[in-house]
Amino acid sequence: MYLKGLYRWAASEDIALIERNPIANFKMPKPPQEDEDVIVIPRSETALVLVALENPRGANWSLYAEFMLQTAMRTGEVRALKWDDIKDNKILVHSNYTLTHGLKNSTKTNRKRWVPLNKKCLALLSEVGTTDEFIFPWNRYAYQSYFYDRMKTLHRAGLTEHRYRPYDLRHTAISRWLEEKIPVAQVANWAGNSSEVIWKHYVNVTQEYEMPEL
Repeated sequence: MYLKGLYRWAASEDIALIERNPIANFKMPKPPQEDEDVIVIPRSETALVLVALENPRGANWSLYAEFMLQTAMRTGEVRALKWDDIKDNKILVHSNYTLTHGLKNSTKTNRKRWVPLNKKCLALLSEVGTTDEFIFPWNRYAYQSYFYDRMKTLHRAGLTEHRYRPYDLRHTAISRWLEEKIPVAQVANWAGNSSEVIWKHYVNVTQEYEMPEL
């Protein structure tokens, strides 16, 4: 990812250190999915995770994280949200703020979608305040770095089951929706996935069950 960015910069018209980007069309193969890829943050640990992300000296990453948790949005989708995207207590997800290319006018799956804003979301938006056209005009690198650092501390202290990743907030939201008996098709619509993806990756991991005696 960083190497591609470096070559793109070197081959840009105003820099021109090289004539062309030799890896412009190279795509990194995706790693195989592992069983633990979908991690759901237990309800007993959710508040602890959010408190750990509070940052009194700058951007309040707890707000960013809880908005992901309430809406199941991807990190880049939240970063790309603008105040103009809100209408009738719903928000239009149609852009993605990537680490390599900045703002892109499409989502990861190229699907626009409307996501309802619950009471917690509306409260979070009130707390953020309208200081910019973007709702969360904060640095994605800083968010992810702070997130990983705080989760590493929690996990080392034995306070959490896993060293959680930002994407686990999305996993958790989707799983909680399914636990609330929201139809898979609606969950897929809100999350910007296909129903097949929801069935394959989430339906059987929302909670733990005891094996019944038959």
